[in-house]
Amino acid sequence: MSCNKNIYTVISKDKDLSTLKTLIDLAGLKKTVKNLKCATFFAPVNAAFLVNGNTCLAKYLVQPENRDTLRNVLLYHITGKPYLTTDLIPASTITMKNNVTLFILAALYYPYLPTLVDKQNASAQWEIIVPNISTDKYNYIQKINGVLLPGYIPYPIGVDSEQQVALCL
Repeated sequence: MSCNKNIYTVISKDKDLSTLKTLIDLAGLKKTVKNLKCATFFAPVNAAFLVNGNTCLAKYLVQPENRDTLRNVLLYHITGKPYLTTDLIPASTITMKNNVTLFILAALYYPYLPTLVDKQNASAQWEIIVPNISTDKYNYIQKINGVLLPGYIPYPIGVDSEQQVALCL
């Protein structure tokens, strides 16, 4: 099995993933993502960082004191196995690089594109909007419409509304 084409290069060249590329660089994960082999990256598109308070979240994560949290969030987007959308079987689970599990739901429309669900927070769901971008035979990028967040991210828990407003300025 040869899995040596660089996922990072594909992300870097995709204008719709420029925010993700910037966050990968800030987190110090460029080398890690470049060296992924036989993996899947669930990649939030730029618009995903503009919805549901994610703009404030992104501003929080890029602060130097929150870089470990940023790395954890990004690792929650990567699997250690190559997955096409047809491999993401409804009612199954996948383990991400930070050892947190995601649950797969079936989409209710055709063509079939699975919905990802945070196992710790069933109301957090993300859809694959551009499937099966191949970086090599066994490496894939699945563009998603949201930012996957492990259940134990400290933001916005513990951040009062005044601090949240300050983060968004």
